[in-house]
Amino acid sequence: MTAAPIILFVYNRPDHTKKTLEALAKNTLAQESALFVFADGPKPGASAEQIEKINTTRSLVRSKKWCKTVTIFESEENRGLSASIISGVTRIITEYGSAIVLEDDIVTGAHFLEFMNDALERYKDEKSVWHITAWRDPVRARKNASFFYPNMDCWGWATWSDRWQHFEKNPAKLVQTFTPEMIKRFNMDGSEPGNWWQVQENVAGRMNTWAIFWLATIFLHDGLCLAPTKSLVKNIGMDNSGVHCGEKKLQIIKGSIDWRITRFPKKNEIDEDEYEKTKEFKRRLNGCKLTPTRTKIKRRIKRLLKTVFPNRFSKLKVY
Repeated sequence: MTAAPIILFVYNRPDHTKKTLEALAKNTLAQESALFVFADGPKPGASAEQIEKINTTRSLVRSKKWCKTVTIFESEENRGLSASIISGVTRIITEYGSAIVLEDDIVTGAHFLEFMNDALERYKDEKSVWHITAWRDPVRARKNASFFYPNMDCWGWATWSDRWQHFEKNPAKLVQTFTPEMIKRFNMDGSEPGNWWQVQENVAGRMNTWAIFWLATIFLHDGLCLAPTKSLVKNIGMDNSGVHCGEKKLQIIKGSIDWRITRFPKKNEIDEDEYEKTKEFKRRLNGCKLTPTRTKIKRRIKRLLKTVFPNRFSKLKVY
């Protein structure tokens, strides 16, 4: 198996970038992987201090052989994170067929690349699987395992070119397409209201993001996302130093991220238990009302019926 290329996006945070690169270099497959770094340029009227940070970040990338090979693309002008990621991912994934994607504030565990490459190989022909993430919110869960759910996390992720080719950033089209029921599911049954809010903010021109449109693409194709039960990465950018990422203490990973994932789902379907854990965490994170006990009981009854009478209740939906 040839290791998938790694794409890293950097800008003007040398301290964060250094931690990201140092952790990546300690990965077990780092010296078998090609690293492509896209360095964004200064904004119009950037101060001397900002330009110095950009140059320091670029020098840091060139200072060591972090992976088997390191290729850096330096933009002379500021493209912005959204445009940089869309064009950078498209460029590399079109050439190589798949890619692993990082930003400059994602610290990876020692077995991050193992998991991503194993999953890319395992599910490359499983067209229902669209996305692999290394992030998991800090919830109580078994170790060394993975699961499917319909959400998309972009803090250390991977996909294939035949899935990425469907990516479309068209917020106005989404507004015309999504029904109230679709919006509810898109918002993870109300636990993540920020999903649809981001679409609306992009429509209004107050926000310019990319990840929510990749989630929408996956959602519209009924795609599955593979995630570890325990996070393999830490986001060190929740310090208001980056774009669209403020401080969220509940999402800080305090324990180890050096897990080796040895168990993969037996079936390509949503793991309702793990998905429910995610939704409950999102409700706490976003200050939403917790799921009523009666709803939990109904969900468990439906799950039991599907297990005991699989033929009769195979089409029963459990949310």
